[in-house]
Amino acid sequence: MESVERIESLASRPEVQVLANPGHSLVLEQVIHRFGEMVALKDINLEIRPGEFISLLGPSGCGKTTLLRIIAGFLKPSAGQISIDGQPVVNLSPNQRGVGIVFQNYALFPHMSVWDNVAYGLRAKRLSNVNVNTKVGEMLDLVQLGHLAKRYPSELSGGQQQRVAIARALAVGPKLMLLDEPFSALDKNLRLDMQIEIRRLLSAQGVTAVLVTHDQEEAMSMSDRIAVMSQGEIHQFDSPTQIYDQPKTRFVTTFVGTCNLLPAQIVGRDGADVLVQVAGGRLLVQSASLPSEQDLLLAIRPEHLRIQLQPGAHRLSGTVELCLPLGSFMVYEVRIDAATKLKVTQPRSPGVSPLEAGTEIYLELVSPQACSLFPAQA
Repeated sequence: MESVERIESLASRPEVQVLANPGHSLVLEQVIHRFGEMVALKDINLEIRPGEFISLLGPSGCGKTTLLRIIAGFLKPSAGQISIDGQPVVNLSPNQRGVGIVFQNYALFPHMSVWDNVAYGLRAKRLSNVNVNTKVGEMLDLVQLGHLAKRYPSELSGGQQQRVAIARALAVGPKLMLLDEPFSALDKNLRLDMQIEIRRLLSAQGVTAVLVTHDQEEAMSMSDRIAVMSQGEIHQFDSPTQIYDQPKTRFVTTFVGTCNLLPAQIVGRDGADVLVQVAGGRLLVQSASLPSEQDLLLAIRPEHLRIQLQPGAHRLSGTVELCLPLGSFMVYEVRIDAATKLKVTQPRSPGVSPLEAGTEIYLELVSPQACSLFPAQA
């Protein structure tokens, strides 16, 4: 309840004014990068719309930070093109590209006050003192830190330092905002507050933003679209809903959210649906694309299975082994056969006792579309 109230409070704060900024587009075409013999990025293609907030999501070492550094201009790609508003920038230095960057450690100047940190980029552009003072005041009001203008970074909390870093990056009017794991140093509750705050600030400013993160919840909650990366490749670039509900590869399925994987074989067809044989029985499923391979994996998210107490067509038989109450949900571990266990998430109703270990149950899909089929050999 406290988290919900905090979110509503942050989302409804009236201090941020929407400024006229149409945003800027970013296009990456066939970007490749090598470190010696190692290929860090393989044929990266992205088209980011003006004002869009996108995330580069993937495990450590997948190439997302390398890609961000290439967008920023700190690295020149081995091949490929990068354009901002249709203009090639691959040969431009970072300060010529018009990007603002917020680093993981915020990179504030410790010997400078909050005011001077925000003013730094403006002074580097040789603006007049009047213009600098006006812009710094606007930025500090935007992030609600005007009352701390004379303090130094060491006198600020982590969340306050982060807002100073955002204000400094926004002050120079960037075409793009690049965020490199900016929430990793914050505790869980403050991280949620700052995710909401920064998403709201950037939306109000109309700034196109690229976030690097390995935190799937962070990417899912903040992004208009997500580029899921693994081993230097983009597996899927899509909305959070599509990434979760319609994963295009086995990696996306297992990396984003929780998923059960069952060896499966197609044993029949019924129009758009196919009948698959898995441990515990047969299921009628519908997949956007059917692999041609004979040996398949059926991917089902825990919340897409429903527990029934009676057998029926297209239901799997199993036995409850474990029950974990998680607030409004119950998580069951269900054994299907000697080698197979499934996780099943069910809403918890007040006054209804959870199923006990040893209970014989039957599992069915919430719909034929609530699953995906992939080749067994990734």
